[in-house]
Amino acid sequence: MKYILYILLFSTSAFSQNYHYALGEKQSSSPEPPALETPVERNTDNLILVETFDDANLDSNPDLSDFYLEEAAGHSFKLDGNIKRAGSTAGRFEINKSDPLIWNGNRTEMSQSQSTAQEEGWYGFSQYFPDTYISDSTGEVIGQWHDKEDVGETASRSPSNTLLTADDRIKWMARWDADKIMDSGFTDGLVYIDLGPIPKNKWIDWVIHIKFSHTNTGIVEVWKDGVKVIDRINMPNAYNDDNYPYFKFGVYKWEWGTAASQRIIYYDEVRVGNANSSYDEVKPSGY
Repeated sequence: MKYILYILLFSTSAFSQNYHYALGEKQSSSPEPPALETPVERNTDNLILVETFDDANLDSNPDLSDFYLEEAAGHSFKLDGNIKRAGSTAGRFEINKSDPLIWNGNRTEMSQSQSTAQEEGWYGFSQYFPDTYISDSTGEVIGQWHDKEDVGETASRSPSNTLLTADDRIKWMARWDADKIMDSGFTDGLVYIDLGPIPKNKWIDWVIHIKFSHTNTGIVEVWKDGVKVIDRINMPNAYNDDNYPYFKFGVYKWEWGTAASQRIIYYDEVRVGNANSSYDEVKPSGY
């Protein structure tokens, strides 16, 4: 039985070398210090998009990014050197209830170009929620794989895969449908996966591997801070579209509740790899 779509339309460690010295007899000469390991250089052969927010010019010219920015006001996106996962700065994304609407909601998001979307890919990024990110009666999108409807198909569909916050928790939502032309927001399948409470004032590191499919060949693997929290192998996870979903990150709120009137979230270490990429290639630096 198909699920009725009640929700929105979404648009368009530094390694410390832990040396252990054995206490033994006094030696006649000082022992040589242990050799430092040579840092392993990250392989980047299979990366197609990278944003580490270390280019100071992004503040005045976001078009320099590998992703394009959707913003409503001057406060929407800024670089921040005080809260960062690695490098010199991170990206600060802000929305306010009073901001002008973009596509029927308040959003500040960076988006992958549709032309770079692929059937299978790897995604790595870090998120930081300040303690001002209080619980609200309505949710927010903090990452989405946005679908492009086919000609003649309804645009009233939620993204096939979404990272959400709601009720002070993080959740994953997946939808799928085998119909070639969908005439409504009804879908063949819908699943929510609870990923735990929102940690405040600390970075969360994500690695995500997705192979999009409306058949039983789809893959969704998600690691949170190095621990695998989703393992959906050979299951449908997408719509039957000609184009593949493209990645968007930031914050989007389609409706405000009574508790919150502002949302601020930080992003850093964003990498997108192709089907030949890997966990190690896209994972955020520092762990």
